[in-house]
Amino acid sequence: MPPVKIGKFNASLQIIKQSWAVLKQNKEIMWIPIISSISSLVIMVAIVVLFFIFAFGGSIEGIRTFDNSLTNNIIIYGVLFVYYLLTFLIVNYFQAVLFIIVQAHFSGKDLTLKQGFEEAKVSFNKILIWSLISATVGIVLGIIADKFKIAGRIIASLLGAAWNIMTYFSLPSLVIGKTSVKDSFKESASMIRKTWGETIIVNFGVGYCFGILAFVLIALAVGIAFIIPTLTVGICVAVLLLICLIILSIISSTLGSIFKLVIYNYAKTGQVPQGFSSDIVKGALK
Repeated sequence: MPPVKIGKFNASLQIIKQSWAVLKQNKEIMWIPIISSISSLVIMVAIVVLFFIFAFGGSIEGIRTFDNSLTNNIIIYGVLFVYYLLTFLIVNYFQAVLFIIVQAHFSGKDLTLKQGFEEAKVSFNKILIWSLISATVGIVLGIIADKFKIAGRIIASLLGAAWNIMTYFSLPSLVIGKTSVKDSFKESASMIRKTWGETIIVNFGVGYCFGILAFVLIALAVGIAFIIPTLTVGICVAVLLLICLIILSIISSTLGSIFKLVIYNYAKTGQVPQGFSSDIVKGALK
């Protein structure tokens, strides 16, 4: 039967409500995006500092004299590749931990954060290879966008979108389905074609409501800054807004990962985990 048509906003609220119920029973997983974000930030700062030291000689003058030669381009893309690789590895590994804990919850089990990390170690090598592939794709698309200007950006965007769609379930397949890296790509692409056809768009999801909420908070902060145009109020509003956006991002990321695993289970088995609406899951992607 085709899914019942539900408004995007109402469907997104239902997704948040149902995913939140899972989160309440596994509160520890809230630490996963926090630790992942902090780790990614540390990596980014370390890469920037090292690049400044080795590429620019640690001086402002080095930045001014840095030219667009082949050697320097190789250095830039090399550093960027390392950054992509480490960032993908961190994000994928921590998300794998989240998938493992949530999947256990769907199966009636209760895993701690420590147990989730221990189980994720088993798939570390596969996650590393997958992150290496993702980093390589990212660099190739970046080169295409840089070298061919507007046309290159359009091509890179289209190829990037196609890659993201066809590999949508690759990480859950690696970690939950216990497939190889090669088979995870095949399984992901097969699930997309079998369940939703050759094309796929996000019809609604966690980010839909959180995006609206973030926009409202930003508009409110700007309004307060205009009504009370003082430095103290501006700083306080900016700090509070930043904290709120970070909290929203963490919650949105966690709930989004939970619902992604729900969709994976449906695409793989045709069954929707208990506590989630069948119509909403079927209509989430199309």
